[in-house]
Amino acid sequence: MLWPVTVMGALVGGLGGALPGALLGAVVGHALDRHWQLRRWRDLPIRLAELRTGPTDFERVLFLCLGRLAKASGRVSQVHLQLARDLMQQYRLDEAARLRAMHDFNQGKTAADLRPLVRALRKREPARAAELLDSCWRMAVVPGQLSDEVRTLLADWAAEAGLAQAEQQRMHQRHQRTQAPPRSRSAVPRQDALRRAASLLKVDLDDSPEVIKRAYRRQLSLHHPDKLAARGAGSVEQGNAGERIRQIQEAFELLRRHKGFR
Repeated sequence: MLWPVTVMGALVGGLGGALPGALLGAVVGHALDRHWQLRRWRDLPIRLAELRTGPTDFERVLFLCLGRLAKASGRVSQVHLQLARDLMQQYRLDEAARLRAMHDFNQGKTAADLRPLVRALRKREPARAAELLDSCWRMAVVPGQLSDEVRTLLADWAAEAGLAQAEQQRMHQRHQRTQAPPRSRSAVPRQDALRRAASLLKVDLDDSPEVIKRAYRRQLSLHHPDKLAARGAGSVEQGNAGERIRQIQEAFELLRRHKGFR
């Protein structure tokens, strides 16, 4: 373990005050390392970015970006707000965290440049960069048509998150299909879709709404990125968490409409 500010403090102190200066600089630097939780040199630029732009925890960056996209669409609608609330539920935010998320969402509407935050998030939690952009695409397709400003924002953030153009197109198409109005389908394919949804949530089609709701919350918790990381899941599994959660949400929504409960 190499404490970066400790080393820099010792070097600067040594230049100005020989050995006593080096010792004093090392002590001050070590205190800053511990306060900022710096243990590697690569942690330093992330922390410096946070000092300029604020904390880069995933939920803060997410809701700042969502608010920016909602405003860039022209007008923040109830559908935008409902999606934000759905994501708060998806990430199981408590009341205090929900208030912070809504504050970030509102602050994001007038945010100038969020690229430094996306860049810092990628350095701190690279597995969640794609998850961030996936949620951003969900918000972007809400109006049905992408404005030039929304396209520019998504392209800039994707570049900072390290997402290729092909992956962005897949996200766009996937969420566009989700937003599209349902077409008339035969009974057999619909039954197949219902069975797949029930299988994904680990329930039976005859189960009560309460059982389905509990199963839905359990699956969201099992596939939450933080829970996966705590269980020692690999980077690939953590990177796929956003897609898995989206599938769980779609399965629950299909069963909810079929059973007729809220």
